[in-house]
Amino acid sequence: MIQKHQRLLWTLESLVTGRAVREVRDRDVPLAQQLLQYHAIQAHTQEEALAGWEPMGVVGLIMPPTFSFLEMMWRICPALAVGCTVVVLVPPASPTPLLLAQLAGELGQFPGILNVLSGPAALGPVLASQPGVQKVAFCGAVEEGRALRRTLAGVGPELGLALGTESLLLLTEAADVDSAVEGVVDAAWSDRSPGGLRLLIQESLWDETMRRLMVRMARLRGGRGLDGAVDMGARGAAAHDLAQLYVREARSQGAQVFQAGDVPLESPFFPPTLVSDLPPASPCTQAEVPWPLVVAAPFRTAKEALALANGTPRGGSASVWSERLGQALELGYGLRMGTVWINAHSLRDPAVPTGGCKESGSSWHGGPDGLYEYLRPLGTPARLPYLSEHLNYDTFGLAVPSTLPAGPETGPSPAPPYGLFVGGRFQAPGARSSRPIQDSHSKVHGYVAEGGAKDIRGAVEAAHQAAPGWVSQPPGARAALLWALAAALERREPTLVLGLERHGVEPKTAKAEVELSVRRLRAWGARAQAQSHSLQVAELRGPVLRLREPLGVLAIVCPDEWPLLAFVSLLAPALAYGNTVVLVPSGTCPIPALEVCQDMATLLPAGLVSVVTGDRDHLARCLALHQDVQALWYFGSAQGSQFVEWASAGNLKPVWVSRGCPRAWDQEAEGAGPELELRAARTKALWLPMGD
Repeated sequence: MIQKHQRLLWTLESLVTGRAVREVRDRDVPLAQQLLQYHAIQAHTQEEALAGWEPMGVVGLIMPPTFSFLEMMWRICPALAVGCTVVVLVPPASPTPLLLAQLAGELGQFPGILNVLSGPAALGPVLASQPGVQKVAFCGAVEEGRALRRTLAGVGPELGLALGTESLLLLTEAADVDSAVEGVVDAAWSDRSPGGLRLLIQESLWDETMRRLMVRMARLRGGRGLDGAVDMGARGAAAHDLAQLYVREARSQGAQVFQAGDVPLESPFFPPTLVSDLPPASPCTQAEVPWPLVVAAPFRTAKEALALANGTPRGGSASVWSERLGQALELGYGLRMGTVWINAHSLRDPAVPTGGCKESGSSWHGGPDGLYEYLRPLGTPARLPYLSEHLNYDTFGLAVPSTLPAGPETGPSPAPPYGLFVGGRFQAPGARSSRPIQDSHSKVHGYVAEGGAKDIRGAVEAAHQAAPGWVSQPPGARAALLWALAAALERREPTLVLGLERHGVEPKTAKAEVELSVRRLRAWGARAQAQSHSLQVAELRGPVLRLREPLGVLAIVCPDEWPLLAFVSLLAPALAYGNTVVLVPSGTCPIPALEVCQDMATLLPAGLVSVVTGDRDHLARCLALHQDVQALWYFGSAQGSQFVEWASAGNLKPVWVSRGCPRAWDQEAEGAGPELELRAARTKALWLPMGD
């Protein structure tokens, strides 16, 4: 149907968005056809590979005012391919999505699978809160995504965010400068670009590259989108005002601004703009660069380039330009981005995953990762609202309740004390206080440290210090450490079984829990040994590496049930994929986890794993609000889950919450299934195109 009506489609899209018609005709429409073809094939061939998964159900898609119909196709195609139905909310006066819905309706076979609503952005939370909506996918501005996450905390549906449009181009002294200049044009000054560009140039090439860029800018042609000879169209008053505001702020902070062409002030067209010499402390260095601006900065060494590139809160897409493949790969691997191209920019293929990290969001589209966005493990119950309207976000977990034991024995006890396990050793908590842990007979079994914000801060700092060394370890070394930890756990079995029995666990069940914990460590050690990156060939010539990279510092709040098994089942996949971990163990039975820490002190690098005991709500609050925690898993109460979703919007860290629902940790599917593998790492697509 798209092929049959392609002329109407590209004309309508150009009229509405202002983009050059040749970009829509030669790039967007053919890619939309490829998307439909690829996902139609996946719907027929992936039944065996996705045997343990099922479609989520109803998916809500919220599109921003500046979206293109191709961005909508990237999201509705995988959702429909796996069996979901879709409701799309588009801004008013957006006829292209309505045309697509009409074309889908003319097929007549499956009415209702694709629904398009036209309305203001205020309808987004209304759509997301409708009964039966299981997933909400939002693409738009970072602040809008942050507000939506806070609004949907506790509402129920899973939220997938794709935020921001800025990209990065890193130009080394070994690059072909002419090709790189054309890459800048494609990345920032053509209508295939969704946003602005941050340009990093090695100092030895700075003057020559800036001169060639200015010459090339002078040859760019702006005009109305239906003119087949224009390079840039007009994208509306909102985009024009955003670019004008950034230029005004940059000039006020001492930046040099070069604009090509003489555009009248009242014109809807914004000229291609090159900004340089921004002071390092300028707020513009951290702000998102709007279209059609390029913000250039020099660097001296590869290490400095990575520090500058990774120092922004966004992690969408980037390109590295260098004729030295080894250098290009080293920089590509070091960039914390979702998509990296080598000596190219803005390549897209339906079979290749595209996404981001950090504040760019953690949702993916394209390839197998795009399919998993709309799937859940087989047998998972539907997501229902768990919103507590009486939850006070300002006071939740702020104060630690009293932990004095009940009963006649309130005096000193000979029970052993346990400190916090931080930085590879046990240490006293910052508050110099502890809480008693009672057994099944209400007798004090031991004392554990009362951790707080200061202890969480120290644990996160230790995790960041340990991260570079652990990430650089090959999979075999990670596997060896997990197997060694399993052997140590096996030797400690009598002590662990006795500790579980004191908390009311039947002897047979306690022994089975310890044995299963040992098997889990060995199983994840084997997976760490076997894990590998995948290589595929895109339709353009050249391979694409699908890398699985660690999330970074992963915080885990463990459940009360299965205190040892849940602790091990969550820790093992996190370590297998190269994360450093800060854990809060079971609140009612933390001592088995602390016993395991005695073995981790001798086997694992210092800071790799930190275990902080204390009040679950207070520690969860500290972790959710911490800006240097890259991801958070929370298995606790419904109110705690709601708070974690709300508070983690600060740095938009990916979260996985239990919503107050128990999990069968002794079952393979829930305790060691593929969902843990997907959540313990993030995907990066590294493009290696060939040819001139």
